[in-house]
Amino acid sequence: MSLLPVFPSFTSLAELAPLPPLPLALDLPTLAWAGLALTLAYTLFALLGFGTALIASPPLASVLPVAQVIPLLALLDFAGAASRAWRARRNIATAELRRLLPGMLAGQTLGIMLLVQLPAPLMAGLLGSFVVVQGWRGLLAAQPEATAPGAAPAQRAIWPALCGGLLGGLFGSGGFMYASYLERQLADRQAFRATQAVLIALSTAWRIALCVVAGSLDRALLLTALLLSPSLLLGHWLAARIDAGLNRQRLRQLLNLLLLLAGSLLIWRHLPL
Repeated sequence: MSLLPVFPSFTSLAELAPLPPLPLALDLPTLAWAGLALTLAYTLFALLGFGTALIASPPLASVLPVAQVIPLLALLDFAGAASRAWRARRNIATAELRRLLPGMLAGQTLGIMLLVQLPAPLMAGLLGSFVVVQGWRGLLAAQPEATAPGAAPAQRAIWPALCGGLLGGLFGSGGFMYASYLERQLADRQAFRATQAVLIALSTAWRIALCVVAGSLDRALLLTALLLSPSLLLGHWLAARIDAGLNRQRLRQLLNLLLLLAGSLLIWRHLPL
């Protein structure tokens, strides 16, 4: 049986978000602002394993065409996550990866189908509210005991995998669901980051493939990603310096504070005027 009917029309996707022309040479103030936003986003990403779309999207959308922001972040996210996953491949928790991957792929497929069905402001408001609730729950809950990889029931991974994939397909920002799950499951921080990097790399690769099919990637966007790639490197360098003084409890607090901030910004940005 063909699976093609379950996917939305890529022609309708391109019509839904027509791409305005992007200049090949961005002015210095625009590059500086975008670079600053991305440096902050990738510092947090290197520490927590998520956060680039949630943190970088609002400032980037103020200086770049909105239709270009998600493909741009997907390119940079994939480069950073794939590189990190390859360097830390010996630390990947394969048991947790196998539990999360099927749900993530199913959730991404559902998210892409809903993308062309539901109004974006409504979904953004719901996402923001959901993220804020997750952040508050994490801050108010007692610190959980980490378990060894594979010790928890496999069913525990279904909810974060499906929701993370769904939110990633809709908004490019579902990594916090995987991070929240893995942070509880993996006591080894290197295993946490390596496994999260693989999930982000696979998720963004899927989104890049869809952008290619939908015609959302062009030479101008690739050049923009290349010009802004130093911000990715700088963010990872800063994270390596910060990480030395960041214990597990502080990492967990930072993760949940980031959820509160990102969710609040998303709600505020889509409030009706």
